[in-house]
Amino acid sequence: MKQEPFLVLILIAALFQCCGNKNTFKDIDGNVYHSVQIGKQTWMVENLKTTRFNNGDTIACLNNELAWKAGNGPACSTYGIKDSLDTDYGLLYNWYCIGDKRELAPKGWRIPTEADLRELLQFVASDTTAASLLKEQGTQHWLPSFTEGTNTTGFSALPGGYKDADGKSYMRKSNGYYWATKGSFEFYHWSSRVFQAFANIERDAKFMKYGFSIKCIKENP
Repeated sequence: MKQEPFLVLILIAALFQCCGNKNTFKDIDGNVYHSVQIGKQTWMVENLKTTRFNNGDTIACLNNELAWKAGNGPACSTYGIKDSLDTDYGLLYNWYCIGDKRELAPKGWRIPTEADLRELLQFVASDTTAASLLKEQGTQHWLPSFTEGTNTTGFSALPGGYKDADGKSYMRKSNGYYWATKGSFEFYHWSSRVFQAFANIERDAKFMKYGFSIKCIKENP
């Protein structure tokens, strides 16, 4: 009986390898992304980097703290550390980008809902162990940890940190905060669990001004 969890992990890994056929696509800026199938879902591998909506309108890039704090509309930003890894983490977007009718996700893709996230976590077993299977492997982007990711799924969650309503940036290399339609889901370097406890716009509207990373999910055909 003690071997059962190990055998289950082997079977899950084999299934993920089967499902992990990656294809490429572009956003309106020409940034190239890979996609990976996990169960019946197809997810974006890299974090979103676009600076324009799908109609061509520019998203305000407010990299200055004061400008971000003063803004009341759709905005994106870099984390604020200029190094060789900066572009790997993608951009941080506030919720106004998510809710804009001009659409932020590349054509054929969308922002994941809370139901999408539940389906993902159910497929990888549970939210208490899922992060290990979803986080990028290694310490190029993540801090060292006893719960380092295996990235068996190919989801490649990254610790891009977040930007608060005042424009201050926190937690790059430590934690990854991603937008769903109504709030965030989070990956911490010290945990094998996926959390949904940080930001909820229905609980507190201040989170609309927070900047998080985005991984899009493919529209159903």
